[in-house]
Amino acid sequence: MKTVNVIYFKASGKYYTTDTLEISEELDGYDALFEEIPKHHRIPEMYMLVQDSGDGKEPYIVPHLFHPKVRQ
Repeated sequence: MKTVNVIYFKASGKYYTTDTLEISEELDGYDALFEEIPKHHRIPEMYMLVQDSGDGKEPYIVPHLFHPKVRQ
């Protein structure tokens, strides 16, 4: 399993908490970043910054900021 670091921020930009996700090494970088990781956005009203954990496993996760999910 591939480890991904996650940091949650409030809309004000203030740090809230960190988390660690585990995703399959079978995924390519695009599917991991835009299909699998958003499913783990556990605090939908906050920004989520994802980064590679540096564990040396594939896929490498480029840093990406996910905006809060809009509830309708």
